[in-house]
Amino acid sequence: VMLVIVPLVGDGWVIFSYERIKESLSLFSDAQDGPCFDPAFQDLCVRMLQWNRSFPASTILFIGIMIVFASFSSSVAFRRNYTTKRVVRVLTMQQKKDREDLLLSIFPKTVAMHMLEKQT
Repeated sequence: VMLVIVPLVGDGWVIFSYERIKESLSLFSDAQDGPCFDPAFQDLCVRMLQWNRSFPASTILFIGIMIVFASFSSSVAFRRNYTTKRVVRVLTMQQKKDREDLLLSIFPKTVAMHMLEKQT
């Protein structure tokens, strides 16, 4: 987030602009000789420098997005697992209560209680 917000506030993304890179190439055009200083190849060199300068920021942004996505999916899985465990616990308690009620309705209370103690 800071990688995107701070440069936007402080005009930090200007270093990636076509004009800024072309200007920086023109500063060195008197001192050096090479394909990037030839007007025919200057556009290609500017595009390559834009890619080289923006690749680390893009990579960090992509990794950050993947971390957020992984965290979200992990959180959803954790919540689903918690809900499932809670539902199973409630159903188990309900079945236990139903079993007790059934035994109490069939047998006398002392016999039913004795049978329930043996089960647990």
